[in-house]
Amino acid sequence: MLEVRSSSVKRMVKVVVTPCWVCLLTTFIFPVSHAYAVQTHGGAEGLVSHQLGHFLFTFAILVLLFCWNRSHVTKPGCQEFRGFLWMIVVWNVLTFAGHWMGEMVEPQYLFDPEGRITSFQINRFSDLIFYLTRLDYLLLVPAFFLLFLAIQKWGRTS
Repeated sequence: MLEVRSSSVKRMVKVVVTPCWVCLLTTFIFPVSHAYAVQTHGGAEGLVSHQLGHFLFTFAILVLLFCWNRSHVTKPGCQEFRGFLWMIVVWNVLTFAGHWMGEMVEPQYLFDPEGRITSFQINRFSDLIFYLTRLDYLLLVPAFFLLFLAIQKWGRTS
């Protein structure tokens, strides 16, 4: 039993440590430029392709949910996974709306006269809605926690 644990720990360390080293080396080989909290998508064509990606991702998740519901799977972890999928759909809709509304935000709300990103001013109700669409991590963190729980339950049953 001790030997099995030792090999599984070695395998787990290998699975976790190797990607970390690759990411660390990649960071030094290809240094990144500034990454701001609010970034543009590179003009209209960038936004359209990005929005299309959100639409296709939402469609794919809905198809997966439809197929999952038709199969009537009731194994442990399935409810958590279904919750994860629904939260990802809601996140996609929220993010899609946020990108769309971002095109209507006046630049002086986000940028100072020198073009640097500053704080966001809420002057209208639509500004508040736009601001709330920026808080998408409030959906993503619980969604990925549900995914973690589902994977954990699947690991216990196999």
